[in-house]
Amino acid sequence: MSSAAQNSITYNNKKIEKNCKYTKGNNYQKDFLLFMDMLQQTHPAFAKQIPLNIKSISKQGYKHSARCKDNDSFALLLQSVAAKIHDGHTTVNLTNAGLLYPMHFYTDEKGFYLDVVQSGNEESLGKQIKKINGNEMSDIYNRFRDIISYDNEATLLKTFKNTVSLFSSWQQLGLCSADSSITLTLTDGSSVNLRPIPKKQLIPRRIHAKPSKTQLMRLRSNRMPYSFELIEPGICYMLFNKCEARSLPTFSAFLDSMFQTMQASSIHTLAVDVRENSGGNSALCEELLRRLKSNITYYSFWTRPSQLVSDYYHMMSIDESTVNFKDTIQAQLQGVKTPFTGNVIWIQGERTFSSAGLLITTAVDNNIGIVIGEQASYSPNHYGNIIGWTLPNTNIQGYISHRFFLRPDKTRGNDIPLKATLPTTFDNYINGIDPCLDWIISNYPKYGN
Repeated sequence: MSSAAQNSITYNNKKIEKNCKYTKGNNYQKDFLLFMDMLQQTHPAFAKQIPLNIKSISKQGYKHSARCKDNDSFALLLQSVAAKIHDGHTTVNLTNAGLLYPMHFYTDEKGFYLDVVQSGNEESLGKQIKKINGNEMSDIYNRFRDIISYDNEATLLKTFKNTVSLFSSWQQLGLCSADSSITLTLTDGSSVNLRPIPKKQLIPRRIHAKPSKTQLMRLRSNRMPYSFELIEPGICYMLFNKCEARSLPTFSAFLDSMFQTMQASSIHTLAVDVRENSGGNSALCEELLRRLKSNITYYSFWTRPSQLVSDYYHMMSIDESTVNFKDTIQAQLQGVKTPFTGNVIWIQGERTFSSAGLLITTAVDNNIGIVIGEQASYSPNHYGNIIGWTLPNTNIQGYISHRFFLRPDKTRGNDIPLKATLPTTFDNYINGIDPCLDWIISNYPKYGN
């Protein structure tokens, strides 16, 4: 789910560690008790109400921890607890250190397709999956809900595709065969049997798909986190793939160059593509928003205090006295005096998350442009500002939210209206068709000045 937690805080609680259940337990049981305490003491969901049946989960989890045989199974146990909060930011790191099924899926509204498979099974690539081990794909998908942290269905689908190859997840859910294999039944009547293998033994074969115009742009930019091209008379297309934490000065210079080029070329339409943007440093999003409107009503947020938060702020040299832990803070952004006044089109997708979702939500609530694409992973109102943690006895790592964000227009709930719903179907993917880019090229005069 996530790579190893950076700037991680080792979680300890002397009160918990003096408890007889802790002293008598094995390393998994000890860390389970600490994990449950960390959730309750840190996550904003526990500040005003208790979202879980703590007594039941603690009792069952402690008992289950006694039977864990390795870190992979224990991490999945913890993840099954984290999943109950329904916060896509609060996760346990499920590394690929264990065994993997050599496969990856592509999905559209029709179902799941084999996009990657182990060498020797190339004949199955591109075929739609009907069942796995006799279970309908819808049943498999729903079983994985129990071990996935998600804000909405798009987050669930995205994370499912990243988790489904982990052997430990199938083992935890009791979905694999006695010999650990899984058999994929394809809609054309054929099947492929896969066994879990170490990551170093993977020889992946990917379906041959024609690159789309967007993918070619990404290659031309040397896979930079952001780039732009003038794709049609009057249209500037900006790929914003990542909010890199340390690149604000570079990003500001990039924006200066882009808007200067747009002005010199009489550009009236700016399309910002964040379909691959899973978040990062929100300051980059703020910098872009400032170029698009002079005065912007920003997110409000509330920060929950805790020992883990204090330790984290100390480690990051953040002055706690500058953080308001009591009230909800409504922020404002001051934009440039002469912002871009043309059309703005935001393109979101399944992987749009966190700061990238904050960017689009703020734009929508301040009437900056329109949104096209498909349902995204972010929730306009959401938990966030993650802290990396490590459990002392097993070294299991993960992330936990300590702040709640409320969108600028509180009357909108969690709705993001799409001007056009344009998912990239499997056929689009194979044939290199980008329906969003095609829609912009075909329709931008309708939104011209």
